[in-house]
Amino acid sequence: MKRLFHNTQIFRFSYRVSVLIVCTLAVAIPASLRAGTVKHGLSSQTSWVGSPITLEIVFENARSHEAPAVPSAPGLHVSSGGTPSRSSSVSIINGHRTEQSALTYRFLIDASEPGEYKLPSFELHADDRTYEMAPVQLTFQATIDPSLIRAQITGTPSEAWIGDILPATLRILMKPFKDRQLPDGSMSAAAMWKQINFAESQWGPFHEAIVEMLEENKFPAMTIVRLDAQNETERWYAYDISSNIRLLSEGELDLSDVLIRMNYPVQIGRHSGSFFSPMSRLAIVSERPITASPGLVQVMVNTPPTHGRPATWSGAVGQFRFDVTASPTDVVVGEPITLTMQITDVADGPADLELLQAPKLDEDEALTTSFRVPDDRPGGVVSNRAKTFTQSIRPVSSDVTIIPPIPFAYFDPLTKKYDIAFSRPIDVSVTTSMQLDATSMGSPSQSGEVAAEEVTLVRGGLLANYTSPKLLLTQPSRPGIAWLAGIMVAPPLAFGLLAGIRSRRASDQRDPKRRRFRNAQRRFEERMSIAQSHPDAAAQAVRAYVADRFGLPEDAITSREAAAAVHDAGHSELAIILQSQLAELERMSYAGDTATTQEPPIQAVRDLVRRLGTDLR
Repeated sequence: MKRLFHNTQIFRFSYRVSVLIVCTLAVAIPASLRAGTVKHGLSSQTSWVGSPITLEIVFENARSHEAPAVPSAPGLHVSSGGTPSRSSSVSIINGHRTEQSALTYRFLIDASEPGEYKLPSFELHADDRTYEMAPVQLTFQATIDPSLIRAQITGTPSEAWIGDILPATLRILMKPFKDRQLPDGSMSAAAMWKQINFAESQWGPFHEAIVEMLEENKFPAMTIVRLDAQNETERWYAYDISSNIRLLSEGELDLSDVLIRMNYPVQIGRHSGSFFSPMSRLAIVSERPITASPGLVQVMVNTPPTHGRPATWSGAVGQFRFDVTASPTDVVVGEPITLTMQITDVADGPADLELLQAPKLDEDEALTTSFRVPDDRPGGVVSNRAKTFTQSIRPVSSDVTIIPPIPFAYFDPLTKKYDIAFSRPIDVSVTTSMQLDATSMGSPSQSGEVAAEEVTLVRGGLLANYTSPKLLLTQPSRPGIAWLAGIMVAPPLAFGLLAGIRSRRASDQRDPKRRRFRNAQRRFEERMSIAQSHPDAAAQAVRAYVADRFGLPEDAITSREAAAAVHDAGHSELAIILQSQLAELERMSYAGDTATTQEPPIQAVRDLVRRLGTDLR
């Protein structure tokens, strides 16, 4: 009995182990030996040009595979839809473990022209097996649909000129989407405008206007127009985008490089709201891409002719009015007179005032006969439809009594001829400067005589100055109390000196005028070393010295302003001397006579500045 019981126990144990092994293999073998599969599908077989069809290829449970290569066909463009995506899952049901994995490739198929195309068959490889995808027929419809959207460019002439502004208007005509669920049965103009794909559209010369509109969240000018379609009149939205195109080069200008892409609504429906907004609302359920492009619009840009071009023409194109004022009008020979020249655009269309150049005053013979005129071109300031320039001129003689009318030449695109706008003549009073003697400014005698001193020859040379030979010997000395006191006092003095220097620098940074006041003499000497024998540079050095002493702008101060500053400080006599000396220097620099060959009185200028430094403390 015992032996039989023992054999029964062994049998039961062996049975249980066998069942456990069989169950383990039953679960493990399907997970490891499950065969891989390949699936593929298209998002649609019909689409519009510019809206690609998506092809998906999925490798499920494949241990190995080859990356698919989708062939193209004439007229079709196949591109990758991005990095392949991978997914996996594990499920355990009644103790059975199941693993699933999938690797998905996406490809985008588009057509360049509307029509029917055939995607060729191709092979797919996974787990040493080959799968074949059958050829597929694809249809792409035209996105240009003039029954829904149109584009026009209006307001452009056939001929224009370099330097002018070409106004142009892009008009987008859009048929409203209609549905009974919408208020009034039609989608609003604002909602239809938002359906435009601004990023994918091409705006050509209207790009800046569109960008500005989007950045400022503006809406274009919109009107409602009625168009004839299918023997009836339809209500359309018309959006107008205006742009002023600068004409910088000659040749044919193409304005039709515009392509508008839009997702036109096809169907709308109720969209369920969120927890916080449970009310449903209307939303676009499906839409289709459409495009519109204006017809060929070209403008021939020409260069203004050379025949009949005035010498004073500075490139202005349009129609203008020219006004000039002068200040001051009571001056001495060589003193600057500031001209303020305002050029006003009076044409119907806008002019390119940003690129408008100042008149060529140095080419005006009537002006250069009586005035010294610089040949540089000053910058201007634009305000509304006018641009203002300032320029300084200097009379060369006391015989000058008037600033003659100044011409401003421009090319008129309407008459296709050059025209000239003249300013009004301006009366001026010019006097000669007063000659000064160096003694009037308190300078030392110019005679150059120096009192001679008697020199006595002493026998023995320098040694004759020593009367005792003991003085020639080195005398030993010991450091005394004075030396010890100096050693102890030196560090605090040095610290105080450094603190004073730092305080002075900090004070200069807080008050730049104080630094200029203290460094006025040094800066004057630097300018005079550069000026050498140039009268104009010497006069500028004196004016800058006065500006530094009084904290005035050194680059813009005039001789009158410098003398006025000294006069206001309570030194009227010194102000008269200063003004006369500056007038003399300017006369020598700008008056076109023999005075320009004379060297400026440099020593008299230095003495004048020295006296200014003493009296203006």
